Amino acid sequence: MHKPTAFFLVGPTASGKSAVAHLLAAKWGCSVVSADSMNVYQGMDIGTAKPTLTERKQVVYHGLDVVGPTEAFHVAAWVQAIQPAWSEASPPLVCGGTGLYVKCLTEGLNSFAPEDRAQRSVWEMQSLETLQVEAEQHVPEGYAALTADDRQNPRRLIRLLERGGNGVQWEEGLRVKLVGLQIERKRLHQRIQDRVEQMYAAGLLDEAASLNSLDLSLTARQAIGYAEAMACLAGDYTQAEAVERTVIRTRQLAKRQMTWFRNQMDVEWIEVEADTTVAKVADAVEAAWARIGAGEVQC
Repeated sequence: MHKPTAFFLVGPTASGKSAVAHLLAAKWGCSVVSADSMNVYQGMDIGTAKPTLTERKQVVYHGLDVVGPTEAFHVAAWVQAIQPAWSEASPPLVCGGTGLYVKCLTEGLNSFAPEDRAQRSVWEMQSLETLQVEAEQHVPEGYAALTADDRQNPRRLIRLLERGGNGVQWEEGLRVKLVGLQIERKRLHQRIQDRVEQMYAAGLLDEAASLNSLDLSLTARQAIGYAEAMACLAGDYTQAEAVERTVIRTRQLAKRQMTWFRNQMDVEWIEVEADTTVAKVADAVEAAWARIGAGEVQC
């Protein structure tokens, strides 16, 4: 039995990959698999830059609105949620910046340990300092690889403890060739600034207010954009300060994404110039995919 295949498009947040994937999926008549760990949450639309309702009528998307924002979620559940994509007639386009999700598809995991909700609840009650000590003691190599910002993020520490404790291992085999979009750092930073400001103009504070009364999961509550918007609603930040902090965290995320893809995956990079239209970038991506073909999916 042949393994399913997909075309992969990766890159940092705000690089324009989602627009390219949508254009090509509409052209080819195939679906898109969203490899974005924040797009799985229902009711978190503006701050995660999900495809609009209009776009979802044009193209079938997998991996969106999989779980409520009050529920814990993990990569194994995401792999299960996107299974319908592999039964379609045409290979889907996998598009996203969550490296772990992409790697699960391209290299596969030896095993998925069952989610331990009780243990996660215990970790979520711990202080930042306690999580840091546990991570350093139990997953020393993973902890050493974290950025200084990640070490101050309880969500990142809990994820590290979960993965380390579960003994996650990658399957042995050849790496799948991916296509990625990269953009000059100064211009990427400006695009991030513009995107965050557009999110606030589109009603991010109202969306955050609708979530604020819920018992959100730790991941959802600390999501980039939402944590700052909720702090703004609480009076801890002015709107300008919330925007600034969101921009900073998004830039840090983009840097981590590029580091992951450069170190962990085999990517053919396409440089997105200042005056390049979405259509031209899509042409370049399509040409790259024509050269390297679809990659086998390990799921």
